[in-house]
Amino acid sequence: MPKPYDPRELLSHAVGAVRVGLDVYSWTEKQIVEALRHSLDALDGTDSTPTTTPSAAEEDTSADTTRSSPDSLGGKLSHLLERALDQNTRGSRTEFFHRLLDQLVADEARILGALSDGSRSPVVTISVWGQSRASSRPVLQNASLIGRTANVALPEMVPQYVTHLLSLGLVDIGPEDRELETEYELLMAETSVLAAVKSGARGPIPAKVERATLSMSALGNEFWAAATGEGR
Repeated sequence: MPKPYDPRELLSHAVGAVRVGLDVYSWTEKQIVEALRHSLDALDGTDSTPTTTPSAAEEDTSADTTRSSPDSLGGKLSHLLERALDQNTRGSRTEFFHRLLDQLVADEARILGALSDGSRSPVVTISVWGQSRASSRPVLQNASLIGRTANVALPEMVPQYVTHLLSLGLVDIGPEDRELETEYELLMAETSVLAAVKSGARGPIPAKVERATLSMSALGNEFWAAATGEGR
Protein backbone atom coordinates (compact mmCIF):
# COMPACT_ATOMS: atom_id res chain seq x y z
CA MET A 1 0.00 0.00 0.00
CA PRO A 2 1.24 3.46 -0.78
CA LYS A 3 2.31 5.43 2.25
CA PRO A 4 -0.27 7.99 3.21
CA TYR A 5 0.63 11.63 2.63
CA ASP A 6 2.02 13.25 5.76
CA PRO A 7 2.23 17.08 5.67
CA ARG A 8 4.62 17.06 8.61
CA GLU A 9 7.21 15.19 6.55
CA LEU A 10 7.08 17.85 3.85
CA LEU A 11 7.45 20.53 6.49
CA SER A 12 10.47 18.72 7.92
CA HIS A 13 12.16 18.67 4.48
CA ALA A 14 11.39 22.35 4.00
CA VAL A 15 12.87 23.25 7.37
CA GLY A 16 16.00 21.24 6.54
CA ALA A 17 16.39 23.03 3.22
CA VAL A 18 16.01 26.40 4.92
CA ARG A 19 18.66 25.46 7.47
CA VAL A 20 21.07 24.47 4.73
CA GLY A 21 20.33 27.73 2.90
CA LEU A 22 20.95 29.75 6.05
CA ASP A 23 24.21 27.92 6.69
CA VAL A 24 25.39 28.66 3.14
CA TYR A 25 24.33 32.30 3.44
CA SER A 26 26.11 32.64 6.78
CA TRP A 27 29.31 31.11 5.35
CA THR A 28 29.16 33.34 2.27
CA GLU A 29 28.58 36.41 4.42
CA LYS A 30 31.59 35.56 6.56
CA GLN A 31 33.75 35.16 3.47
CA ILE A 32 32.67 38.53 2.09
CA VAL A 33 33.24 40.30 5.41
CA GLU A 34 36.64 38.67 5.75
CA ALA A 35 37.59 39.73 2.22
CA LEU A 36 36.54 43.31 2.92
CA ARG A 37 38.50 43.32 6.16
CA HIS A 38 41.62 42.13 4.37
CA SER A 39 41.12 44.82 1.71
CA LEU A 40 40.87 47.55 4.33
CA ASP A 41 43.87 46.17 6.16
CA ALA A 42 45.81 46.30 2.91
CA LEU A 43 44.87 49.96 2.43
CA ASP A 44 45.98 50.78 5.97
CA GLY A 45 49.14 48.79 5.58
CA THR A 46 48.07 46.32 8.27
CA ASP A 47 46.88 42.75 8.24
CA SER A 48 44.39 41.27 10.69
CA THR A 49 45.52 37.73 9.91
CA PRO A 50 47.24 36.37 12.99
CA THR A 51 50.94 35.89 12.50
CA THR A 52 53.44 33.85 14.38
CA THR A 53 56.28 35.59 16.16
CA PRO A 54 59.50 35.01 14.19
CA SER A 55 62.37 33.34 15.91
CA ALA A 56 65.64 35.12 16.57
CA ALA A 57 67.26 33.22 13.70
CA GLU A 58 64.51 34.29 11.31
CA GLU A 59 64.88 37.94 12.41
CA ASP A 60 68.64 37.80 11.82
CA THR A 61 68.10 36.30 8.37
CA SER A 62 65.55 39.00 7.54
CA ALA A 63 67.90 41.76 8.71
CA ASP A 64 70.75 40.34 6.62
CA THR A 65 68.47 40.17 3.57
CA THR A 66 67.40 43.80 4.07
CA ARG A 67 70.97 44.99 4.40
CA SER A 68 72.02 43.08 1.30
CA SER A 69 69.10 44.30 -0.81
CA PRO A 70 70.40 46.56 -3.63
CA ASP A 71 67.56 49.01 -2.98
CA SER A 72 68.27 49.41 0.74
CA LEU A 73 70.52 52.16 2.11
CA GLY A 74 73.14 49.62 3.10
CA GLY A 75 72.93 47.91 -0.26
CA LYS A 76 73.35 51.18 -2.16
CA LEU A 77 76.29 52.20 0.01
CA SER A 78 77.96 48.83 -0.49
CA HIS A 79 77.45 49.14 -4.25
CA LEU A 80 79.05 52.60 -4.29
CA LEU A 81 82.02 51.41 -2.24
CA GLU A 82 82.54 48.44 -4.55
CA ARG A 83 82.46 50.73 -7.59
CA ALA A 84 84.93 53.08 -5.92
CA LEU A 85 87.43 50.22 -5.70
CA ASP A 86 87.23 49.65 -9.46
CA GLN A 87 87.09 53.28 -10.60
CA ASN A 88 90.07 55.37 -11.58
CA THR A 89 90.29 59.15 -11.38
CA ARG A 90 88.93 59.67 -14.88
CA GLY A 91 85.99 57.34 -14.31
CA SER A 92 85.07 59.07 -11.07
CA ARG A 93 85.27 62.47 -12.76
CA THR A 94 83.05 61.31 -15.62
CA GLU A 95 80.46 59.97 -13.20
CA PHE A 96 80.50 63.28 -11.33
CA PHE A 97 79.97 65.20 -14.57
CA HIS A 98 77.06 62.93 -15.46
CA ARG A 99 75.48 63.75 -12.11
CA LEU A 100 75.93 67.48 -12.77
CA LEU A 101 74.43 67.18 -16.24
CA ASP A 102 71.38 65.36 -14.86
CA GLN A 103 70.67 68.39 -12.66
CA LEU A 104 70.60 70.93 -15.50
CA VAL A 105 67.72 72.16 -17.62
CA ALA A 106 68.16 73.24 -21.23
CA ASP A 107 68.26 76.97 -20.45
CA GLU A 108 71.04 76.43 -17.91
CA ALA A 109 73.04 74.53 -20.52
CA ARG A 110 72.56 77.49 -22.87
CA ILE A 111 73.92 79.84 -20.21
CA LEU A 112 77.01 77.69 -19.78
CA GLY A 113 77.45 77.66 -23.54
CA ALA A 114 77.28 81.46 -23.66
CA LEU A 115 79.95 81.72 -20.95
CA SER A 116 82.18 78.97 -22.35
CA ASP A 117 84.14 81.42 -24.51
CA GLY A 118 85.47 83.15 -21.38
CA SER A 119 83.12 86.11 -21.53
CA ARG A 120 81.56 87.78 -18.50
CA SER A 121 78.04 89.05 -17.99
CA PRO A 122 76.76 91.77 -15.63
CA VAL A 123 74.81 90.68 -12.55
CA VAL A 124 72.84 92.76 -10.04
CA THR A 125 71.19 91.96 -6.74
CA ILE A 126 68.52 94.32 -5.40
CA SER A 127 67.94 94.42 -1.64
CA VAL A 128 66.01 96.31 1.03
CA TRP A 129 68.23 98.09 3.55
CA GLY A 130 67.93 96.71 7.06
CA GLN A 131 67.86 98.59 10.37
CA SER A 132 71.60 99.05 10.03
CA ARG A 133 73.47 99.85 6.86
CA ALA A 134 75.34 96.56 7.27
CA SER A 135 72.20 94.42 6.94
CA SER A 136 69.86 93.99 4.00
CA ARG A 137 67.20 91.64 2.63
CA PRO A 138 67.37 90.59 -1.04
CA VAL A 139 64.37 91.38 -3.23
CA LEU A 140 65.91 90.10 -6.47
CA GLN A 141 69.09 88.02 -6.60
CA ASN A 142 71.43 87.36 -9.51
CA ALA A 143 69.53 89.16 -12.26
CA SER A 144 71.72 89.04 -15.37
CA LEU A 145 71.85 89.82 -19.07
CA ILE A 146 73.21 86.33 -19.71
CA GLY A 147 69.66 85.23 -20.48
CA ARG A 148 69.59 87.51 -23.52
CA THR A 149 73.02 86.40 -24.65
CA ALA A 150 72.11 82.73 -24.30
CA ASN A 151 68.64 83.24 -25.83
CA VAL A 152 66.96 81.25 -23.05
CA ALA A 153 63.35 80.12 -23.42
CA LEU A 154 62.30 81.49 -20.02
CA PRO A 155 64.00 84.88 -19.45
CA GLU A 156 62.09 85.44 -16.21
CA MET A 157 63.84 82.39 -14.73
CA VAL A 158 67.39 83.67 -15.30
CA PRO A 159 67.95 84.69 -11.62
CA GLN A 160 66.97 81.16 -10.55
CA TYR A 161 69.15 79.62 -13.26
CA VAL A 162 72.18 81.63 -12.17
CA THR A 163 71.58 80.82 -8.50
CA HIS A 164 71.34 77.11 -9.30
CA LEU A 165 74.49 77.12 -11.42
CA LEU A 166 76.28 78.87 -8.56
CA SER A 167 75.14 76.18 -6.13
CA LEU A 168 76.57 73.51 -8.47
CA GLY A 169 79.89 75.36 -8.68
CA LEU A 170 79.71 75.71 -12.47
CA VAL A 171 79.81 79.53 -12.51
CA ASP A 172 81.46 82.22 -10.39
CA ILE A 173 80.39 85.66 -9.21
CA GLY A 174 83.12 88.28 -9.45
CA PRO A 175 83.44 92.00 -8.72
CA GLU A 176 81.84 94.75 -10.78
CA ASP A 177 83.49 95.40 -14.13
CA ARG A 178 83.52 99.08 -15.09
CA GLU A 179 84.06 98.15 -18.72
CA LEU A 180 80.54 96.69 -18.76
CA GLU A 181 78.85 99.98 -17.81
CA THR A 182 76.60 99.97 -20.87
CA GLU A 183 75.50 96.42 -20.12
CA TYR A 184 74.77 97.35 -16.49
CA GLU A 185 72.55 100.19 -17.69
CA LEU A 186 70.66 97.80 -19.96
CA LEU A 187 70.24 95.37 -17.09
CA MET A 188 68.95 98.06 -14.74
CA ALA A 189 66.33 98.94 -17.36
CA GLU A 190 64.91 95.39 -17.32
CA THR A 191 61.29 95.25 -16.16
CA SER A 192 61.99 92.80 -13.33
CA VAL A 193 64.92 94.87 -12.08
CA LEU A 194 62.92 98.12 -12.15
CA ALA A 195 60.13 96.42 -10.20
CA ALA A 196 62.63 95.14 -7.63
CA VAL A 197 64.19 98.60 -7.25
CA LYS A 198 60.75 100.07 -6.62
CA SER A 199 59.83 97.29 -4.18
CA GLY A 200 63.11 97.63 -2.31
CA ALA A 201 62.79 101.36 -1.67
CA ARG A 202 61.63 102.50 1.77
CA GLY A 203 60.36 106.05 1.54
CA PRO A 204 63.31 108.33 0.78
CA ILE A 205 65.74 105.42 1.16
CA PRO A 206 66.41 103.78 -2.22
CA ALA A 207 66.94 100.06 -2.65
CA LYS A 208 70.42 98.65 -2.30
CA VAL A 209 71.95 97.73 -5.67
CA GLU A 210 74.96 95.40 -5.81
CA ARG A 211 76.78 94.99 -9.09
CA ALA A 212 78.85 91.94 -9.98
CA THR A 213 79.93 89.83 -12.93
CA LEU A 214 79.08 86.28 -13.94
CA SER A 215 81.66 83.97 -15.50
CA MET A 216 82.38 80.29 -15.93
CA SER A 217 84.20 78.65 -13.02
CA ALA A 218 87.19 76.32 -13.37
CA LEU A 219 84.86 73.38 -12.71
CA GLY A 220 82.42 74.74 -15.27
CA ASN A 221 85.13 74.96 -17.91
CA GLU A 222 86.27 71.41 -17.20
CA PHE A 223 82.69 70.14 -17.26
CA TRP A 224 81.94 71.92 -20.54
CA ALA A 225 85.10 70.62 -22.19
CA ALA A 226 84.31 67.06 -21.12
CA ALA A 227 80.66 67.26 -22.15
CA THR A 228 81.31 68.79 -25.56
CA GLY A 229 84.45 66.79 -26.34
CA GLU A 230 86.61 69.90 -26.51
CA GLY A 231 89.00 68.51 -23.94
CA ARG A 232 89.83 65.39 -25.95
